[in-house]
Amino acid sequence: MAEIWKSLVEDYNTFKAAFGIQEETIFVLAVSFAILVFVLRKILFKPIMKHLDERSNEIKGTFDKIELDKKEIERLTQEYQAKLATIEKEAYQKTQAAIKEGLAAKTELISEAHAQADNVLRKAKEEIQIEKKKALAEMKNEMVSLALSAASKVIKEKMDEKVHGKLVDKFISELGASKD
Repeated sequence: MAEIWKSLVEDYNTFKAAFGIQEETIFVLAVSFAILVFVLRKILFKPIMKHLDERSNEIKGTFDKIELDKKEIERLTQEYQAKLATIEKEAYQKTQAAIKEGLAAKTELISEAHAQADNVLRKAKEEIQIEKKKALAEMKNEMVSLALSAASKVIKEKMDEKVHGKLVDKFISELGASKD
């Protein structure tokens, strides 16, 4: 092992000589580098790290706000859908109520029309009965006047009591038959 150590020292010395490296320079460079790292760490790295941490926190806050906004949007979407469903249900109910109301109005109009038609038919029958009675009364009057006319002609010609009785009976029976 001593040989390996010797060989390494020789290689190191050869390396130093070839590149012109002095041990004091290496020491000064190492101390300078350590001081530089310390100063950069205190002056540069801490503010940069602080800034990076702030930026990271800001980004995290933004992501948290985005998550909250997403949840709010989902909540509002569900609320909107619920309201929309309620509105659609109310519209359907109102439509059904309007249909029922229309059918009730239709039924009422039909029943009123039937009642009016029955009323018109009843009035027409009454008018027919009245006209029938008037016609019968006119016919009776006409028959009476014809009978009187015939009777006056018969009386003028010759009338005895038998003929006169028969004519009066016949007239009374005809008058009774026409009343029925």
